[in-house]
Amino acid sequence: MSRETELLRTLLDTSKLISSNFPIQTVIRRITGKLRTLLGADECSIMILDENSRELAFCESSGLSEWEKENIRFKLGEGIAGWVARNRKPALVEDVSSDPRFVSYPRQRRKMVSMICAPLNIRRRLIGVLSLTTRESGHVFTPDELERVVLIAAHISLAMENHRLYELSVLDGLTNIYNRRYLEQRLGKEMAYARRFRKPLSVLLLDIDFFKRLNDTYGHQAGDHALREVSDTLSATLREYDVVARYGGEEFAVILPATPRTIGATIGERLRLAVEQHPFRYRDKVLPVTISLGVASFPEDGGSPEEVLRAADRALYRAKQAGRNQVALS
Repeated sequence: MSRETELLRTLLDTSKLISSNFPIQTVIRRITGKLRTLLGADECSIMILDENSRELAFCESSGLSEWEKENIRFKLGEGIAGWVARNRKPALVEDVSSDPRFVSYPRQRRKMVSMICAPLNIRRRLIGVLSLTTRESGHVFTPDELERVVLIAAHISLAMENHRLYELSVLDGLTNIYNRRYLEQRLGKEMAYARRFRKPLSVLLLDIDFFKRLNDTYGHQAGDHALREVSDTLSATLREYDVVARYGGEEFAVILPATPRTIGATIGERLRLAVEQHPFRYRDKVLPVTISLGVASFPEDGGSPEEVLRAADRALYRAKQAGRNQVALS
């Protein structure tokens, strides 16, 4: 198969990956792996612009060591990748070591030979940089290869922007966990799966206790801090396949797939204890934060998402009426 045919196939595969249901990290990993093999590169990397530090950091790389991926960062204008990011222009470098833009870094293992860098742009916004480097192979990149990489970079930019927009639609802006809209859609799918395969499913609804008092006493910024800390604590305590979302205000919801009521109550108690024991420090104060939880299950408490959520809400109400900082079953 000719190089031209292989390049066209890679473009087609890239388009298919972008339109697939694979997670964005999987899509990027497969594309960088394909490009590295196709163009005879020793390394193929995607660096993302950190909006806060205005530095480029590795998002995915095929061929780099873990140390390099975790520790190397470039400021805008620094190194060849930084130059490409600042100027929003691609670069073809036939001899990296003699290029005035080249910057070496600690623990650099092997001499670079040739390099292609292309910016990842969406309209006028820079996302990052796609780069390919040769070392041992000695291959020197060509203008034709640069042209193809620029085209693939445009596809990658589109995939990453679509992913960003999707996350904006399903994630809560303050806590960075799922929002109510996603939770309700996901619960419908999980219940359909549970019904089809005759599996149990449990749902937790939980409130931060006396949240209005916390806001009034310490201020709304302290309240926001508490919401973020609670969401982080829940996420860290739950199992990998559980789904946690901010359900509204100071209320959170958790889907526990393949989980009967008794185990759901145990997980609820684990969450309650994790929050109770977490030091909610804000500035020079420790915030008094606890949660109350209600547990409901499918099929015992209903056959639809709405019925199960209502049952969990009733259980949550009982937990609060009984004194808060506890778990109640439907």
